[in-house]
Amino acid sequence: MRSLEELLHESTAIHGHHCAGQVLGVRMATVGCREVGIDEPKGCKKLIVYVEMDRCATDAVQAVTGCSLGKRTLKFLDYGKMAVTFVNTETQRAVRVSAKDAARARAPGYAPDAASPREAQKQAYRIMPEEELFVVQPVSIRIPQREMPGYRGERVYCEECGEGINFHREMRVGGRTLCIPCAGGRFLQDSSKATREPKVLLIVGYKKVGKTTLIEKLIPELSNRGYRVGTVKHHHSDCPVAVDTAGTDTWRHRRAGACSVALATPTDFATFRDSESSMTLEQIVAGLGTTDIVLVEGFHEEPRAKIEVLSDLESEPLCKPDTKLLAWVTPTARHAEIPTFEPNHIKGLADFIEREVLTRL
Repeated sequence: MRSLEELLHESTAIHGHHCAGQVLGVRMATVGCREVGIDEPKGCKKLIVYVEMDRCATDAVQAVTGCSLGKRTLKFLDYGKMAVTFVNTETQRAVRVSAKDAARARAPGYAPDAASPREAQKQAYRIMPEEELFVVQPVSIRIPQREMPGYRGERVYCEECGEGINFHREMRVGGRTLCIPCAGGRFLQDSSKATREPKVLLIVGYKKVGKTTLIEKLIPELSNRGYRVGTVKHHHSDCPVAVDTAGTDTWRHRRAGACSVALATPTDFATFRDSESSMTLEQIVAGLGTTDIVLVEGFHEEPRAKIEVLSDLESEPLCKPDTKLLAWVTPTARHAEIPTFEPNHIKGLADFIEREVLTRL
């Protein structure tokens, strides 16, 4: 094995800067290779290394050993631990070398003149005895043939995204062959299909002032402009509300004791479920599926954009003008500090909603 200075010079050139992690990684690699009987790992085809962290020390281990992901001789275990396992595939000898946490605290004692704790670690890790830096543990590890360098297995295809999968990384879910992302481990999102949070507009007011009628008129107007419109109706009664038809199969399921029932047809999907506690408006809106705007009848105390419907009989509005109250809809002319629309002026109101609520879509 080459000298510590030579190995540090090479690993620092690959990593881009000299740091304590480089020193630690180089020494871990020299100890591990020695313990499994490999004097010069560069060019050696019998060494496989498992690293448990994606930190500076990993680059040093790669620089010293010559192992890499592309050669399938460097394996990454995302454990977040400063530890490396070295395997000699010819002799089956294997050791796990892990850094001792106490070494960091002892570093200043080995470098009392260092200008900073980081500098102390860089200096100390060069000279600290191995037994103070590492735990070296013989381990037994069986590497499957499909994980060995040079293995060529059958290529299969994901039934969801259609992309090819190598090295038996496919999963069987519900009788389908899926890649790991499509089976639930996705960390990327297709930006062309990304769903936006819908805009929520409260239509508020006293009873019998025309809230439902206004929503009925706004839905087709906004839909004709290309927006996907959802609605929510707030019911004030604490009594159970019967929305399923008595005698139907789903009604019978719920009557038998099911807490949740779904009804699916080729064109519609409906769910009926018990609510153990009051659902938040966010939870309700999230259950509506893909929408651009949700018109909510009620929930006037929510701190959200709202339009209040007034009758000519109401002397005081339900909601006082504030930054959330955008407009009034009323048949009576009012001298107001916020915009006012007549109930039949739907196009003008939709223009206002588009400008004030939907422009950020």
